[in-house]
Amino acid sequence: MTKYALVTGANKGIGYEVVKQLAESGYEVFLGARNEELGKKAVESLGLSKVTFVQLDISDSRSIQDSVRTIEGMTDHLDLLINNAGIALDFNIQPSEVKVEMLRDIFNVNFFGTFQMMQAYLPLLKKEKNSKIVNVTTDMASQTMFDNGEVHPLNILGYNSSKTAVNSLTLSFSKELGSAGPEVLGVTPGFTSTDLNGNAPGGKTTAEGAEVIVQYALSETDYHGKILNYNGIIPW
Repeated sequence: MTKYALVTGANKGIGYEVVKQLAESGYEVFLGARNEELGKKAVESLGLSKVTFVQLDISDSRSIQDSVRTIEGMTDHLDLLINNAGIALDFNIQPSEVKVEMLRDIFNVNFFGTFQMMQAYLPLLKKEKNSKIVNVTTDMASQTMFDNGEVHPLNILGYNSSKTAVNSLTLSFSKELGSAGPEVLGVTPGFTSTDLNGNAPGGKTTAEGAEVIVQYALSETDYHGKILNYNGIIPW
């Protein structure tokens, strides 16, 4: 049976590499991107017959619903949803200096967008017995690790707290779905140099970051309701 995956925010960076690695693993992959031109260019540059562009802006409810209908026109099920799309607007801004409008913009994409994706795609995911939802998070969203100084000390309130909220989504959905599925987990690729952080030096390559996500997405170990980094389960 053909396996289908959808990756959001996939026209560049980690998302693009996740699409590539999943397609090379035998999945039919829907490359979700907000910008049609950039999304189609990404599909073209991958040059893989198993990759299909789907217009998808996770901050727009209508776009999400339209994408569901598009995908339903091509398959009756989804094996894998990778919620990779996200924004980080408040790098180099102290928590006390962040404008509330900026916080709302960050949460609108990272939290509300991810929530709506999970909600909208549950029916397609439930049609496949071993389906998974992988929410891409950050180790800085682990309150325990951040407080203990075990992760990069970037005190970016909007980005970090929106991803902490995504971790909460992961836990809440996993409690509701139980063993019936789909399996829901959060994965942090770790510090990766991408456009998101202005290609900050010293991080993993996007291919290496994507590898961490794909490894757990394809793992046969049950990580339902857990958040993970490349070493395994990390604390909330």
